[in-house]
Amino acid sequence: MTTAEHVEPGRGPAPAAEPPQYDGARMDGADSRPRGRTPVIVVAAAILAVGLATFLFPSSATYDAWSWIVWGREIVHGELNTVSGPSWKPLPVVVTTIAAPFGSIAPDVWVLAARLGAITGVVLAFLIARRLGGLVAGVFAAVSLGAAPWWVWNGWLANSEGLLVAVVLGAVLAELDGRRRVAFACGIAAGLLRPEAWPFVLLYALWLAWRGDGRERALIAAGLAILPLAWLLPEKWGSGDYWRAASRAQNPDPGAASLTDFPAWTVTKDFFTMLPTATWAIAAAALVLGVVGLIARRRGDGGPALTATRPLPGTLPPDRAARVAVAIAVFGVAWLAIVVVLTTRGFSGNERYLIPPVALLLVAASAGFGLLLARVPRGPRVALVAIFVVLIAIAAIDDVPRQLRSATYESRLVDDLPKAIASAGGAERIARCADVSTHKFMVPQAAWYLDRPLEQVGMIPQGPAQVVLRLRLQQNGGWTPTVSHIPGLRSWSASPYWWIVAACDGAEAAR
Repeated sequence: MTTAEHVEPGRGPAPAAEPPQYDGARMDGADSRPRGRTPVIVVAAAILAVGLATFLFPSSATYDAWSWIVWGREIVHGELNTVSGPSWKPLPVVVTTIAAPFGSIAPDVWVLAARLGAITGVVLAFLIARRLGGLVAGVFAAVSLGAAPWWVWNGWLANSEGLLVAVVLGAVLAELDGRRRVAFACGIAAGLLRPEAWPFVLLYALWLAWRGDGRERALIAAGLAILPLAWLLPEKWGSGDYWRAASRAQNPDPGAASLTDFPAWTVTKDFFTMLPTATWAIAAAALVLGVVGLIARRRGDGGPALTATRPLPGTLPPDRAARVAVAIAVFGVAWLAIVVVLTTRGFSGNERYLIPPVALLLVAASAGFGLLLARVPRGPRVALVAIFVVLIAIAAIDDVPRQLRSATYESRLVDDLPKAIASAGGAERIARCADVSTHKFMVPQAAWYLDRPLEQVGMIPQGPAQVVLRLRLQQNGGWTPTVSHIPGLRSWSASPYWWIVAACDGAEAAR
């Protein structure tokens, strides 16, 4: 008799062990899969390919991103000037500083980095939701996030929120895999993008320090020290004021949530408005199924407990998956609460500040939906999936093309600016003539192509001597800014997007 066939006295034959089933992750959260590099390389290559493919269409950045691009060039030249412009943001400026030596393609480097971050965020949403609730949950998380109009707009115009969501979700996934150093590094990256991440990074750091040894605590302390240094020292260099970024954030543009009568309500309303209709439908389905299950258990005629459900292939056990989904949802709500508090204290409360908590709620809701589907018979399950697919498709068809048209027009507008400047005689001729002004949303773009600091491009044309870069801010819209109060203006160049007019102080430089 072989060892495997041995039977102890008084006991029957040992029951045959069931073959182990791979569930995608161990109970302690560490990934049990082989850690080969090929899948990661393939996914990274696919993300890069999609990011590069977006440049087949008109591509440019928006206001904040162009300011970071200008500051990156100034750092390389040792002449940082942050007196004007948006709030300082360390991580984007690190990227734009590295890109600055590439010259004219430096803006495209940041646009690519921002879009890769947005695409990666969608992939990570898929991976986390799939880990918790199965393939359908992963697909719903990815599509709900990727097809959201605010995601398309900010990702296409190279705002940093896509990158922020990528590192936040990267931290969540790394923690699930037990890779806590990676999770902490992602947390530091998030802290270099938004100050709202700081409380979460600090709490996680304290937990890691409590569990770690002296060497790990030193690494954690060094990581935390990066945050205040990266936010404050460059502002001191560029503006002479350590707190210039905070002051700028408390000087919002008209229409900001902080300027409304009830800022907390405005931000909360914006948050719930940003959640897709499909997410609300998922919440309603969860409520209905939960009530039905509760009634069934009280009657004693069924209602399987969540812990009794078998894990789907490649997912966590359902009880643990549910706890993780709830934790992610609490994370999102806590982030929302921080934005609400900051907005009531005078910070602008822009919609894009709500993208991280909305993304977290989308992932949690999609994971919960996947867990619920496992408890629904096949017929109703297919019907639920079909309903949510239709809801997501309707929202995407209604909003995404409009956002893409608007983002594409803004990209064409920026792409045409260097041609308009060249047609007007070039940046040197403009510099010899007079002060320059343009619409406030195009100040950093003009500063880049005119090779000057942000504060040397005005937002309101003033004085008799002036070069004004007028533009059609919207397709088929009127020309802005207004110049009727400036006498003697002459047209230097005109295109469907830009109309450069000037009245020089003294003799005009020969063209």
